[in-house]
Amino acid sequence: MTSYGGYTGNDGGGFFGGSQSGSQAANAVSEDSLRPVTVKQIIDAEQSFNRENSFRIDGADVSQVTFVGMVRQISPQTTNITYRLDDGTGIIEVKQWLDADRQDDAAQTPFREEQYVRVWGRLRSFGNKRHVGVHVIKPVTDFNEVNYHLLEATYVHLFFTRGALNTGGGDGNAAEDDSMFVENNDSMFLQGASARARKMYQYLNQAKSGEGTNMHVIAKEANMTIQDVMAAAEELLGHGKIYTTLDDETFAVLEGF
Repeated sequence: MTSYGGYTGNDGGGFFGGSQSGSQAANAVSEDSLRPVTVKQIIDAEQSFNRENSFRIDGADVSQVTFVGMVRQISPQTTNITYRLDDGTGIIEVKQWLDADRQDDAAQTPFREEQYVRVWGRLRSFGNKRHVGVHVIKPVTDFNEVNYHLLEATYVHLFFTRGALNTGGGDGNAAEDDSMFVENNDSMFLQGASARARKMYQYLNQAKSGEGTNMHVIAKEANMTIQDVMAAAEELLGHGKIYTTLDDETFAVLEGF
């Protein structure tokens, strides 16, 4: 067992539904790393006025976030679908931008009000109003994910505000255990993925390009057909493993998976 003041939980219990382990998230200090948060943390995040869309939570730079919330309102627009999500700590808007080919279907959404969803995206601010620009949004199929996410967000918050958790072992293996956890998570995904999805994911994971890699470059360097790249991208996007960057044909691995 581990303890943080009044909070007690089982080691390794923070992971569920495609996010990352608490201690792995806490150790990832890069601004582009994925961080589990609550809506209140998003609302209370400090914004830098020197850099556009630059935020800090618990004193750490953050841009990519993941959270779980209930859909309170759905507002289809010409270029995007705006969802108002409530996680019990606050309400925030998330915007899912539509491809040009999908804009005629803006009124059709796979989600419904009072449904729980998980969001992966970037913090944005426009006109002094904050929202999350969606990379991936998926339905929550097991309510345990809601509780596990809140525990995970709490774990990471406590790491940044109170320091690293003392496991009592004193052998310095915590970081190694976290690394093994993420590697095992990748292995579990790759075992169930198609061959083309594994190939594309491994290529992007090695490329580590912040701006992403165009599908034609992926096809050439990974020795894949364009059709295979498109099919692999759809599979990886659906699992929240990658996201589009510069345009709809450029992809990068979503950090923290």
